[in-house]
Amino acid sequence: MDKILKFKLAFIFVLLIIALFNYELLFLQNTDAVHSYGHVKFMVVTVCFGIIASTSIYNFALYSYMRSRQHLYYALAQFFTLLFLINLDSLFIKPFDEIFALKSLLLFDLSQVLMLFFSLLFIKEFLITYHGDKLHNLINIILYISIFDFVLTLIFSHAIIIKLIPIFIPIWLVLSEARRLVDNKDIPFYYLLFGWGLVIFVVAVEYLGFVKFSGIVFPFLHVALALDSIILSLAISYKFKLLEDDRRTQQTLLLQQSRLASMGEMISIVAHQWRQPLNFLSFSLMNIKKNCNNENAKELIQESNEKLQYMSKTIDNFRDFYNPSKTKEEFDIKRSCQNTLKIANIKAEIKELNSFSFYGNKNEFEQVVLNIVNNARDAKKDAKIEIMINNPTITIADNAGGIDKKNIDKIFEPYFSTKKESDGIGLYIAKTIVEREMGGSLSVETDSETTNFIISLN
Repeated sequence: MDKILKFKLAFIFVLLIIALFNYELLFLQNTDAVHSYGHVKFMVVTVCFGIIASTSIYNFALYSYMRSRQHLYYALAQFFTLLFLINLDSLFIKPFDEIFALKSLLLFDLSQVLMLFFSLLFIKEFLITYHGDKLHNLINIILYISIFDFVLTLIFSHAIIIKLIPIFIPIWLVLSEARRLVDNKDIPFYYLLFGWGLVIFVVAVEYLGFVKFSGIVFPFLHVALALDSIILSLAISYKFKLLEDDRRTQQTLLLQQSRLASMGEMISIVAHQWRQPLNFLSFSLMNIKKNCNNENAKELIQESNEKLQYMSKTIDNFRDFYNPSKTKEEFDIKRSCQNTLKIANIKAEIKELNSFSFYGNKNEFEQVVLNIVNNARDAKKDAKIEIMINNPTITIADNAGGIDKKNIDKIFEPYFSTKKESDGIGLYIAKTIVEREMGGSLSVETDSETTNFIISLN
């Protein structure tokens, strides 16, 4: 346990001690309405009820379709939030005390405990994709405490722990630790923090006696919880989109690997069929050379034998190039570029200002280079291609006419292509490999004449 978490727990312990000295105020049995809402406030509350109920039903529907526990936990959290607010208004707000006619402190406390329980389950499920393993133990401890408090509530008809430590405090503890420990934060994550942060702020202000001191009576909590419902629904939807994009990326990569594997198998078959005739021809040429006395004929035989060796080596190069192996190794950048150009039969000038090698998957890097140079050749058959190697970047430049400004932001998107007979995944795969598999970056610069693709391998 680090110092920051210890400090937070010490702060909560101090609040617990203060609450224990004021326990008589926390366990009041009074159920008389203390505030009255006029027409505007009444309408605000009913709209908030509608929003929270809608998000609960919506997430129940998503769960029935997708079987995602995240949607189930959030739907249940929203349901018990709505039940909590109904009980709160029935106990303390006119005219809801007559409309709902619920005066049960037991139901009021149970709804709070269950709201905390399912909210924590939702947060735990939400954080799985952020590798928040360090938070699991903390969340599990609070979940066990809430279960214990649920049992105490059934036994004593009163919640004990949430009266001493209000539910916004454990939520604050978990989210503040998540913000501190999670590295790969994204928009859904910040939505989660903002939505719950709004609720925690409003509850904390009211808990400190804002209404009593200011005299301002307004359903701030209802509005905060309704806004939280909308914000977290957006977070879930956005996160689902990101997961779909990631799944689509993986499918695209698997499709590409499947294509490479099929080509590799085909080349292996060709290599197997060619190997024996090539060996036979090479052996025959050696025997002819031994029994030949003509020097010109010997030179021709030697040259022919070298051609056969070149053909054999070329087959091996093709087979290795299309091998979808994920093995990582230290490889020389210049040699990989040369190998790619040889395989693709593309002429390009390679300039090496500052040579370097890289530890990664050699075949994947060569696929990246192949996709880029193929694009240049497709754009202009006689395009001049230049590869500049300057540690830690590789710049692939061409004079194929540049990229239209309206397309420059789309060229790395999947299935986007300006060519009729293209699936539009080449550059998308190249960018994915460089950024996800090699930990680098792939960018593009263009003008009316030239295009520069810049691979940075840090």
